[in-house]
This record gives sequence, structure tokens and C-alpha cells, in this order.
Amino acid sequence: MIAGTQFTIQPLPALRVRPNLTAGLAEVQAECEADRATCLVCEDVVIVFDLRARDGALEMFVWLAVALKHGAFERQAAAVCAVARDLGATTVAFESRRRGWARRLGPEWHPRGTREFVREV
Repeated sequence: MIAGTQFTIQPLPALRVRPNLTAGLAEVQAECEADRATCLVCEDVVIVFDLRARDGALEMFVWLAVALKHGAFERQAAAVCAVARDLGATTVAFESRRRGWARRLGPEWHPRGTREFVREV
């Protein structure tokens, strides 16, 4: 387990995702297998991310987040931010193919472009 969270680092498990995400799932799997992305798993959610330089700082970029239980985002958001901080990242960001995230996210999240959201940690 990663200290202070319920997450463990594991290989990407088999996931049932919406058909519009299936094409991207193969890419995410390949990034994990090549050790260019990391998969965190807990009973609530599966998250795949990488660390990248952006504007002179380190960012945790979430490639994939699949809730396994209702309410996972609310329960695990603080843990994801804690992992990002522990890894030296100053921001967490993700790209959403789904509309509606802007209404769901809190004021700490800001849009970046047309499909990305970012927050400081």
C-alpha cells in the first residue's frame, strides 16, 4: 500500500469500460507495460497516470480513472492529490471525453483547453 492511502501499484486489471474508451485502453495498457505509466488500484477505483514536466514543474497526468464503486471520485480525490505531492508533482490533470465534468468538479479544478482539467496539489 502507498502510505496514507488505500492504493497499491498493480498491473492494469481487466476493465469493463464504455465502448468509446476501448480504443484508448490498448494505448494505456501499452504505456503501463512499457513502464511509462503507473496503475494505482484500490477497492474504489483504478487510476493510471504518468508524471510529466509542464511549465517548469512536475504534473501527475491521469490517463484513465475507472470508478469501481459509486462515489469513488469523492472518496479518493484527496488520496490522489497526496500521491501526487509525494511524487513531487505540483498539479494533477486529466482529459475527459465525457461532457459534464466542469459541473461536477469543485472550485479547485480549472479548465485547460477544451477537454482538460487541472488543479494544484
